[in-house]
Amino acid sequence: MIRKLDNIPVTITFDKVLKRLKIEDDEDIALISGLFETAKETAKPKVLYSEAYVEEISENNVKINGVCFESGVLVATLKNVHRVFAYVCTCGTEVDDWSHNEKDYVVSLWLDMIKEMFLHEANIFFREHIKNSYKLEKFSSVNPGSGNEDNWHISQQAQLFAMIGGVKNEIGVTLTESFLMIPTKSTSGLLFPSETEFVNCALCGREKCPGRRVEFDSKLYSQIFSG
Repeated sequence: MIRKLDNIPVTITFDKVLKRLKIEDDEDIALISGLFETAKETAKPKVLYSEAYVEEISENNVKINGVCFESGVLVATLKNVHRVFAYVCTCGTEVDDWSHNEKDYVVSLWLDMIKEMFLHEANIFFREHIKNSYKLEKFSSVNPGSGNEDNWHISQQAQLFAMIGGVKNEIGVTLTESFLMIPTKSTSGLLFPSETEFVNCALCGREKCPGRRVEFDSKLYSQIFSG
């Protein structure tokens, strides 16, 4: 059964926005202040998720709720896991549609960063919801398309969306032909109980990634992909 969270509060302060955007010019601050207030009033972040069960794990495949995913990362991270939460989290189509009216390139980048902050807040809300609703203390997530291409290929977004069901109708998130999500400030993946937090970045060899949370773990990468 799918569940939708659409009552996610937007509590980000303007001080946090200024710190993230690193804006110092008084005119720019005045401009972004008004835009931020409109964005905050417009934004309706959402999460759609489904409780699912790991049914079978083979050498490089994991079957969840009858859907087969091919990924060495999933095999390694889910080998002792029985229940997962498949999800799509988004900043919301409302604020995304509104932001596309902006024609100035730099201001558009600022709005993208603000939408990213809304998405981050929605992700935190979702994790707290899972923690409180299912009495879980620690969990990790894996995400298709995150990190190196061989981790969990982005094309398997299609299987993930199909397994959750109703993503477009319920929260408005769609996939492009190259399996990117619209709105772009959206995330998808599997959340699962884990005593040790797994971070996709540990298996990503890309250098100078602005979103990196932990360093590349060559030992872990070799264990998963070299057997």
